[in-house]
Amino acid sequence: MWDEISKRYHFWSLSNRWFYFLTGLEIKRKVHDAEYILDIGSGPGIFAEELAILFPKSKIVCLDSSPKMCRLSKGIIGKASYLPFKEDTFDVVTFCFSLHELEIDPALEEANRVLRRSGVIYIVDLNRDAPQILKRASKLILEKIMGKEYAEHLEKTWQKFKSCEEIAENLKRKGFEVEYRKGLQEIRIIAKKL
Repeated sequence: MWDEISKRYHFWSLSNRWFYFLTGLEIKRKVHDAEYILDIGSGPGIFAEELAILFPKSKIVCLDSSPKMCRLSKGIIGKASYLPFKEDTFDVVTFCFSLHELEIDPALEEANRVLRRSGVIYIVDLNRDAPQILKRASKLILEKIMGKEYAEHLEKTWQKFKSCEEIAENLKRKGFEVEYRKGLQEIRIIAKKL
């Protein structure tokens, strides 16, 4: 599915560049310097482009399972559950609306493995507890933009996604210091490796 919608998703991401920039600013407030940043589930790489503006001295690596998305982002094809990197490589690992698409526990285990001590995992994703009317409205809008298959897929993954509290607790058990907040539609988690 991701290869088929890569162009539409790229266009949608470009039109929402402001969101990625503001999300990057939130990371910048917590992390002043980062040598290496990994964006897991990077899609067409627009978030990584915004991170590059905010962290001009950092090497930013995009990883996605879709070959067409990787062509757009100039990233690495790979799986979040088996990252092709050595331990303690990255200062920041991001999941920007990608964790709901992944097997959460293996993805977070791998993120932890490749993250340096005092590094940060940053997650922005869907709020499983969003009101049903908001979920239905999102489905209708995304059906027009991305197509019916994507909208139905998103609806299913949104319903099955773990709660913000469950993800935060998972990270705390792994030895992270965790801050989180929930909006109507999204969650944001910043977890620092101790």
